[in-house]
Amino acid sequence: MKITVMCVVRDSADILPVCLKRLEAVGKGHDMEYYFYENDSKDNTVELLETWLLDKNGKVFSEILDAPSFGHTVEKDRMERMAYYRNTLLDEIKPLDSEYCLVIDADIDFTPDIIDKYMMHMSTIVAMCTPYVKQSVKCNMCNCGKHSYYDTYALMDTDGNLGITLSCNPFSKSEDRKLWEDKQPVPVTSAFGGVALIKTDVMNKVKWSTNGGCEHWNFCKEVNKYGDVIVIPTVESFVKIDKWELAPIQKEHQQKLIDDPWYRWSQKALSSNSNNRK
Repeated sequence: MKITVMCVVRDSADILPVCLKRLEAVGKGHDMEYYFYENDSKDNTVELLETWLLDKNGKVFSEILDAPSFGHTVEKDRMERMAYYRNTLLDEIKPLDSEYCLVIDADIDFTPDIIDKYMMHMSTIVAMCTPYVKQSVKCNMCNCGKHSYYDTYALMDTDGNLGITLSCNPFSKSEDRKLWEDKQPVPVTSAFGGVALIKTDVMNKVKWSTNGGCEHWNFCKEVNKYGDVIVIPTVESFVKIDKWELAPIQKEHQQKLIDDPWYRWSQKALSSNSNNRK
């Protein structure tokens, strides 16, 4: 099975050795090609990637843009730039002739058999699989001691509700929460989780974009035209972050989102009206 790996990096020399070893382990048993996009790195990111690719199929695409570095923030400028970076890489390598694309963030840890685990859930109605991306901060919502779901900003359920932050169960709708607790895949409008598997024939038809929010929202909405986007609680990835806690008022707000469908609806309506006025 041919797999295309896509990854956007910048000043990543400190994490690349582990990331590349991880990719080598995942690649065993598959026909792999690796494509990286980089801009404005001050370290030896490009040299590390080019050396690693000497005996592999792939390429590094590099630009000098003098672009700001934002870190993990949600500014509109960052979302626009992330969409540009991802699309620049995609445009350089299309049309792809692989069977699947593995889109990764270099700082996300995942097991060598993640592709095989994803393939157990791929079907004619599924276009994109994403993981339960665990973060090193434990759940703040039920104090169960479990890891919380990391990528809640990219997560949007089929009703347009965003993910529950710092929770072992990142969904607010009761039916989604039940699927998650039963370890069943949850169909969503959007998700990423740092390591997503997408059918290549779909990837050739879609692009990232933003209206000011997460670039994955519009991307996944396009993917959904060709099949389901699902989050799979039994496929796990991991990322280490600095410890933080929910403010009591945010925890109370999120608990209301879980407990009260009318409150959830009213908050979504308020958010929609606010966005329409911008």
